[in-house]
Amino acid sequence: MPKVFQALDAVLARSLKEDAEFGKVVFDISQDKLIVFSDQHKGTRTRADDFRYAEQAYNAALAYYNHKNYTLTVLGDVEELWEDTPAAVLAAYPHTYELESHFHRDNRYIRIWGNHDDDWQFDDMVQRLLAPVYGRPHLHVFESRRIHIVDGEEEIGTLFLTHGHQGTRDSDRFSSLSRFLVRFLYRPWQRITNYTQNTPSTDWSLRDKHNKAMYHWAVGKSKLVLICGHTHRPIFGTQAPLDQQRKRLAALTEQRKVEPEDEVLLEETARLAAKIEWMLAQQNEQPKPDDGLDIYEPCYFNAGCCCFYNGQITGIELADGEIRLVSWPGNSRENPAPTVLLRESLREVFNQCT
Repeated sequence: MPKVFQALDAVLARSLKEDAEFGKVVFDISQDKLIVFSDQHKGTRTRADDFRYAEQAYNAALAYYNHKNYTLTVLGDVEELWEDTPAAVLAAYPHTYELESHFHRDNRYIRIWGNHDDDWQFDDMVQRLLAPVYGRPHLHVFESRRIHIVDGEEEIGTLFLTHGHQGTRDSDRFSSLSRFLVRFLYRPWQRITNYTQNTPSTDWSLRDKHNKAMYHWAVGKSKLVLICGHTHRPIFGTQAPLDQQRKRLAALTEQRKVEPEDEVLLEETARLAAKIEWMLAQQNEQPKPDDGLDIYEPCYFNAGCCCFYNGQITGIELADGEIRLVSWPGNSRENPAPTVLLRESLREVFNQCT
């Protein structure tokens, strides 16, 4: 944890300088709208390209949020540059980049680099390779971004957005070695086997450890809410959605002991039980005891990823005064639309963050 804390402290300090250089980002909960996606890992359409599963849902989501006038924030690992060259990836998904460029050209685009697309930390590479794809205005890729949350004239708190790999051994401190192993060992093996590890059930213990570190860093900051990607596991207010649904089901089950004849309560309990089993099957996760983080303050959220093997993508919406964890394509691939997994009042989130 100390390495993660030190790295995040340094990123937060650098973000203050970017505020001064590029201007503050202000989000008014009464009128503004923001969608946060992370970890697309776009490749070159080979069997080693995990984004190919989620391309349909991601493109549908981009069209939806563009027409609804959302600001698009992408939290890093947008391209899989540990495996492929930037030029090859950019050439593989021209339509997706065209959809993203609509946001940029309308000044509704915030881009952050992660460990798998850290080439974009160098502005010369951004201007030479990435900027021509998006067009005007000038494109800058940030390490992090602070968003000042207001309600009219009242300032409520700060969202701090960064990829979330900072301070980790394999993704930050020894990333050069990791990049070598991925490009020359993992990628050829993946092309042969068509294997993907992009499922929410992979390596839960490691992800829980990292998520706890991110939470404990955020809880020490006043009126700050941290939103990351990197782990590929969606987290809402410190807990994963399944963890919260299980807790809700346990509460309903206890309530039914007191009100066994309440048919409305019975229907709600049955529907929630069905939803949990549907989510378990969709995520290819075996039932297990609650393995989430304890909730103290809702100061840490994770957007999940846009490369799950089943074509699902997850993201964080901020709109209508709420923060929402959403999935695409939802229950129906024939009529794609966001499914809200969890929601909370933004004001209430910051009220709980001391």
